[in-house]
Formats: sequence, C-alpha cells, structure tokens
Amino acid sequence: MRFFLPWLIFLSLSVVLQPSLIFAETAVLFSSDQSIQEALLKEIESTQSTIDLAVREITSQNLAQALIRAKGRGVAVRVITDSKQAKMKSSKITSLIHEGILVKVLKGKDYGVMNHRFVIFDGKKAVTGSFDWSEASEKWNDENILILSETEVVVSYQKEFERLWREKRVIR
Repeated sequence: MRFFLPWLIFLSLSVVLQPSLIFAETAVLFSSDQSIQEALLKEIESTQSTIDLAVREITSQNLAQALIRAKGRGVAVRVITDSKQAKMKSSKITSLIHEGILVKVLKGKDYGVMNHRFVIFDGKKAVTGSFDWSEASEKWNDENILILSETEVVVSYQKEFERLWREKRVIR
C-alpha cells in the first residue's frame, strides 16, 4: 500500500494537470491502407465553424467541392496556397475564389514555394502530412496524414496559419 499511494497520487495529478496530453487523440493514415481523401471529406463535413487550410496545391474536385459545401453551411473557410500551383490549369483555386472562399496565394521566400500541407478544423483538430489535395495524391502516390487534437499542437499550427495569412508575399 505504501508504494501504491504515491503512484495513485501521481496518476491523479497527471489526469488533472495534463488532460490534453492524456486524452488527446492522434490518428495516422497511410494511403496504402485507406483513402486519405475520404478521411478529409469526413472531417470537412463534420466541421461546424472554421477551416483554415495551408496546402501547396488543390486539384481534387471532391475536396474543393467539400470546401464549397462547408462554406454554404456557414463554415468560415480560408485557404493559403502556392502561387505556381495556383496558376496550373488543373488547380481548383479559381473556382474556390469564385465561390467566395477567402484565398491567399503566396510565393515562397526568394525562389521557394509555399510548401505547407496542413489544415485546422474548428480550431480543435490539425491534420498534416505528405498528402497534397490532388488527384495524384489520392490515386497514385504513397501518402500519409496525421490527425491531431492535442491543444498545444493545434495552437502551434493555428499560429503558423495566422503568420502566413498576414504575409506580404501575396500574389492574388
């Protein structure tokens, strides 16, 4: 009993003081095992207030339409993407803009690209990984995403999104 009581106290304090670490959910998806696009569509459809997306390219018609439907439900959608990719014929950025979605098209520093791939849903969940929002990523590539709900991690992604949103290297 002498040894059990300190562990019980430690465990109780851990639960009280760090609930986000203990109860945070993390999911890892690989394209070889399941459809990453389906997982993203599910997240978009269940979002109630905000979607903040920073992604190099969007060529997936399904994902673009899901963002448009989310906006139609009253979800505030903001998109940051790369300038070179936005100019490609297959890009869905122009259609998002025409539907009233707020879009910032950035170039990279010097000769670089805006190469992030993350999205924040309702300020509570962040999704990141190698997956571009493209047809190629869904059909042919080996890709991955991490779905994270730990508060500190989500806040870090939100801060990076806000930094990019304030960025002056805007093309469009």
